[in-house]
Amino acid sequence: MKKLILLLIMISLSVWLGCDVKTPEQPQVQTFSKVVALGNSLTAGFQSSGLCECMQPQSYPNLIARQMGNAAEFEQPIVHEPGIGSTPGKGHLQLVHGKIIAPDLTVPPQAMLLNAQLPRPYDNLGVPGALLRDMLYATDATTSVAKTNSFFNIVLRNPNLGNTTQLQQAIALNPSLVLLWIGDNDVLGAALNGGNPALITPQADFQTLFTTLLTELHARTNAKIIMANIPYVTDIPYINTMDIIFRPIPALGISQSVPVVFDATFQPVDFDASANFLYLPLLTEEKSVAHLTLPALSAYQTGVGIPNAAALMQMGLPEAQAQALELGMKAAGLNPTGQPLPGTMSITNTENLTMKQAVDDFNSTLQALATQFQIPLVDANALFSHLNSSGLDGYSSQFVLLDPANTAFSLDGVHPNDGGYALVANAFIEKINASFNLAIPKLNCPDFKGQYAGGISAQMTMEVVEQVKAIF
Repeated sequence: MKKLILLLIMISLSVWLGCDVKTPEQPQVQTFSKVVALGNSLTAGFQSSGLCECMQPQSYPNLIARQMGNAAEFEQPIVHEPGIGSTPGKGHLQLVHGKIIAPDLTVPPQAMLLNAQLPRPYDNLGVPGALLRDMLYATDATTSVAKTNSFFNIVLRNPNLGNTTQLQQAIALNPSLVLLWIGDNDVLGAALNGGNPALITPQADFQTLFTTLLTELHARTNAKIIMANIPYVTDIPYINTMDIIFRPIPALGISQSVPVVFDATFQPVDFDASANFLYLPLLTEEKSVAHLTLPALSAYQTGVGIPNAAALMQMGLPEAQAQALELGMKAAGLNPTGQPLPGTMSITNTENLTMKQAVDDFNSTLQALATQFQIPLVDANALFSHLNSSGLDGYSSQFVLLDPANTAFSLDGVHPNDGGYALVANAFIEKINASFNLAIPKLNCPDFKGQYAGGISAQMTMEVVEQVKAIF
């Protein structure tokens, strides 16, 4: 009997040992052999109103490729120093002796492209200034919505690549993973031009174009796709830096917050030494102003927007007090011209709500399409909102003039800097890992700090702040 029991035990043990015991599948570092990025300036690694080899390695797609071990094969349109700026004949914005400048170019932009002879499309096909429509239909500057944006010629290199679009070139690369981030310029152009609603892509067009884009990618490639939604255009320093100088002025019967006269440290000036605060409102062509853009800062530094005695008297102040206040402003180094800030430098409450609604509508479309096509969606809107409200991973959303050590934005106040793009790359990496059971290591974002070490002057020329708009 004992022998029988022992025999049965041995048989059972041999059967058990012969079975495959499945262990939990372990995440892999990467499984994508060909990564291709589609988008606009945010994809291209555009910083400080330009494209340059000193900053392009920190484009978010290149950072992802580096973390996946694919950086050597990931080709970008590398532009020689001093880079190609938004404004024709200018390089990217630079910090020189504490001042932000736009250096002149001495050679044609195309001559600065270091790998122009690459016999295939670039893996990073992000075109600065591209709208959603451009991704589907533009083959060069003349066929783009803007008509004059030379970055289409630099990135797409037609006719050498068969007069093909950004989308067609991506398909030709036979990608295994597509990084897709497009659509913010379909609202951003309005924000950079004083909230002009005519520059917002209609919602119906946006939905049709994006549906076509995803349909083409699904039909003509076997690629996995990761896409991101659109941040609020007011979550950038170009739009919100001046928000800190808004105050109510009860002494003048103004209960809502309005932009007021401020000093070189961006502190509103109290012109009443007693307990009653007296701020002086800036003069603006538009009423109910929600934001003043960076061009307003440059204009203010020349005296535009600063009320003179005549303007103060129209606000109800006695002549003697108005004249004394004008003299006080002059003594403080201000130039009270009495000229209002033009509407192109301000965004009204109505314009602000219109742009927010456009972003919300676009993002609703992106969420629905992500569900329809089963595409993981990076919440870039939440990322930039969090950065704007409370900071992220040691970074702030303040403009470089206010927080050079910690800002996540470049010198143009619109595009991220090295650290900002690292934050974006990590958001994509998190989504890729969670969606495809991978273990791509994240970046240590604090390693990217120190880009703007040293003091920075608060002076900004109009040429500098206007450069970012030149590609729209």
